[in-house]
Amino acid sequence: MTKDLPPIIAWDNSWSIGVEEIDEHHQKLVSMIQLLFGALITAQGADYIKGIVNDLIDYTKYHFHREEEIFEEYGYDRIEEHKQLHHELVERVLEICKLIIEKGGTEDLGDDVYRFLKTWLADHILEEDMRFKEFLDQRDTPKDTHAASSGECHS
Repeated sequence: MTKDLPPIIAWDNSWSIGVEEIDEHHQKLVSMIQLLFGALITAQGADYIKGIVNDLIDYTKYHFHREEEIFEEYGYDRIEEHKQLHHELVERVLEICKLIIEKGGTEDLGDDVYRFLKTWLADHILEEDMRFKEFLDQRDTPKDTHAASSGECHS
């Protein structure tokens, strides 16, 4: 159904911050955003879209929580600023998702949702999470001590 669509966003290994669990979360978020985009442009049913939206919200909250825990474990000096960015992003995701649920897969959503979904994760990773990678690189801290979790999320 959505597998034949070109990706609006695709994982790039240059986005890796070197912490396996966080990198795998980011890859899953990229896949979820692609799935939602595909459901929207192929006008899937409202219930299907709502399910994807709710999964995206739940996983985003889970990911941000885990990322913050990991940042704290490493003693990241910008943790409070990063938490605030996460809070703002969750609020924006909730706004966009509410709009998607209200309007379903209509074309009214168009550019706003497209732009948001395409840039949200990439911008956050490439700008904010890369600062954490730089922090680790400067400290010469081993980055792979957090193996990926089983993939189950508990929000």
